[in-house]
Amino acid sequence: MPAHPWTVAAYARWCEPRHRHQTIVKYVRAIARMHLLNCFKPPDRHPTVTRTLRAIETRTQARRAGAGLFRAEDFTAAESTHAGDIPGPNVPAGKDTRQRRVLRATPQLVSRRPSEG
Repeated sequence: MPAHPWTVAAYARWCEPRHRHQTIVKYVRAIARMHLLNCFKPPDRHPTVTRTLRAIETRTQARRAGAGLFRAEDFTAAESTHAGDIPGPNVPAGKDTRQRRVLRATPQLVSRRPSEG
């Protein structure tokens, strides 16, 4: 006692992959309560700690939302909208004989090259 605010923020970051956001906030408040009972300044109001807890909350919300890296429309078989793309499934037969490209879930396996030497 007393714990430095940087140490409390580092502890919150350490807890992030192990506990939910609400549990981490509860732990930090427990540390602050012990500081108050021992007549020390509570570290949970320090800007470093509040900024860290806000960042953890933002990451938790982003994780719940699927992080927004890709849109679902990027992986659906929709009709082509770009001029140079391969035509979609609604193109009449005989107009274009090229096959539509499909994204693979797993990489294509290739044979190993014989080692030279």
